[in-house]
Amino acid sequence: MLASEYTEEARIVADDMAGESSGVVKRTGAHGPIAEHSGERNVAKAADRESEDTNETPHLDNAADSDMESDEELELNRMISNIGFGRYQRRVLALCGLGWTADNAWMQCTACILPRVQRHYGVSNSKIGLMSSSMFLGLMCGALVWGPVSDRFGRLIPYKWTLVVSATFGLLASASPSFPFLCVCLFGLGSGVGGNMPVDGAIFLEFIPREKRHLLTMLSVFFSVGSVVTSAVALALLPPFSCPDAGTCDVSTQNNGWRYLLVTMSLLTIVMVVLRNGWFRLYETPKFLLQNKRRADVVMVLKKVATFNGKKQARDAQQSPIMDGVESDEAHAWLEWPETDADCASQRTDAGRVSHGWMRSAMRRVHEAANIKSHVKLLRPLFAPGLRRTTILVWAIWGIVAMGFTMFNVFLPKLLETHAPPSPGHSTQIAVYRDSLIYAISGVPGSLLGAWLVDTRLGRIYSMVLATSISGVALIGFAFAAKAHISALTVVASSVFGLTSTLMFAVIYAYTPEVFRPAVRGTACGMASAVGRVVGIVAPLVTGLLLEISTSVPLYVSVALLWMAAGCMFMLPIETRDIAA
Repeated sequence: MLASEYTEEARIVADDMAGESSGVVKRTGAHGPIAEHSGERNVAKAADRESEDTNETPHLDNAADSDMESDEELELNRMISNIGFGRYQRRVLALCGLGWTADNAWMQCTACILPRVQRHYGVSNSKIGLMSSSMFLGLMCGALVWGPVSDRFGRLIPYKWTLVVSATFGLLASASPSFPFLCVCLFGLGSGVGGNMPVDGAIFLEFIPREKRHLLTMLSVFFSVGSVVTSAVALALLPPFSCPDAGTCDVSTQNNGWRYLLVTMSLLTIVMVVLRNGWFRLYETPKFLLQNKRRADVVMVLKKVATFNGKKQARDAQQSPIMDGVESDEAHAWLEWPETDADCASQRTDAGRVSHGWMRSAMRRVHEAANIKSHVKLLRPLFAPGLRRTTILVWAIWGIVAMGFTMFNVFLPKLLETHAPPSPGHSTQIAVYRDSLIYAISGVPGSLLGAWLVDTRLGRIYSMVLATSISGVALIGFAFAAKAHISALTVVASSVFGLTSTLMFAVIYAYTPEVFRPAVRGTACGMASAVGRVVGIVAPLVTGLLLEISTSVPLYVSVALLWMAAGCMFMLPIETRDIAA
């Protein structure tokens, strides 16, 4: 929605997002006052329009607190911009990118081993979708858990543990004695890797200057790389260690390639764990610290980041308004979670509890994590009058896109094998996994294109609309080519879909954390991801049933869903291109 459609008076709208229980304040749409940037007008006007659409009057109490917090956030954005994009931010990009790599690598792994597992356990087409659904159920639970955890206890907890959980269940899955046990392991695997995208995206976004936020789409490059790595390993391991395309075989001895692939991906995930937890020390994000009133720690982090980058800009942090009321000795507070008793006393006096000993502190945090009501309270700001429409549309987009994309992506090897004529040996499998590798590689330039496209006149919204619409057209071409057994056209159509769908996801993944304030960003992104995962649970089951009718039916359903998602994207009220995050 273009800013020119609104009136200038909408700039003065202020909106309280939540009550005292959540400590989240809503101002001028999704982000709060950002008067030094032109994006303020887009957010404020869109918020005003949403309030008009719902015939509700924005809440205006706690204005003094709102002004104070806006000054702090503006000052923090200024200091982050002064520090710039240096060595620290590049390492954060690489390490957070590993989380995105693992996410798509494991999803692609599930798609690659699906035909081999189906033959190994003799599972029918209507039931084989349970395998992918188990993975997506885990991904949903992971997104629902790790997102709120990152908002309440910090970004570092999910950052350190998600991949550990994934690697553990990946190794267990490789030794599965039965199909049900494999599904259980895939659920556990998904519950770990499901927290990577919402949390890692928030971490990277909260460390980079506003001028470099377009680089958030670069995380999708890592997402595509995950698919490429898995497809390449699958091409090397599955054909030689799987049953031949035709004839009989002993699955216990000749069909273990899928187990080897699971072991290989688990070992790669362990390497990622070592790199993220041992190679480089990540600090808690300054925006999370500021939202939790840990102003001394904000300054400490900024000083350390600036020092790591080799810059001196951190020295002006001590004179920042953020430090008002902070004693000089508090500026040396440490950042690791869990905090020491002294830190709890100084930083969490408002909570009325001081932990005495690590055991009591751990028990308190477990009790807080199990408090469902407190997690539900985090959702209230997302449905404030100025943000309700955006929240609903964003979550709808995640769900509809996930349905349309999953119905094609998860069953791509299966679709390619179905339309390939049987042949002796493993020639068909080699061709299928070769085409899958080409499809995966085609997605890499889509992320790079997205990083450029989002800062053009199209912005985030129209870039999403364009990419999603073309993806639907590419699927129509794939359906015709596959039915006519034109292998070259099939590869071209799938490659175009790989390019445009990756571009689509790159912009969606960048837009979602940008449009929500830091205080609710982890929860909002986690819920959006969870919606996509819920749909992902259903999609394989629906696709398996549709395959019993025709292999073309799931493709046309995917087209309809993608074009429906493009319509939702077009209705988004807030363009985030010029908004400070």
